Amino acid sequence: MRTFSVKSKICDDVACLYLKGHLDAHHVDRFEKEMVKTLGNGLVKIIINGEQLSYISSAGMGIIMGYLDEVREKGGDIKLCELNNQVYEIFDLVGFTDIYEFLRNEAEAMERFKNVSAKA
Repeated sequence: MRTFSVKSKICDDVACLYLKGHLDAHHVDRFEKEMVKTLGNGLVKIIINGEQLSYISSAGMGIIMGYLDEVREKGGDIKLCELNNQVYEIFDLVGFTDIYEFLRNEAEAMERFKNVSAKA
């Protein structure tokens, strides 16, 4: 069975989630728990770093989409970075590239959040 892990780090008021491995329906619960924990801590500026993500299924993308409205209503956003071409193409195929900002690296994503104030 393919493996998946998610780790998080908080820099200032931005949560960085690091996805590693194969994110499919068998592992989506781990990702969702991390998103719930992040939002529960009041963090709505979220960077998803996919440098080590080898695959994402519709279930994984559904978690990202499922929290987008809540995050944006609170003045935050979800940005994705460091995806390999194969994973980026999956997002592009389903139209996520029109909804989310995809950046080359985490530093660029952090820079985009510098002038964003989350709502209390």
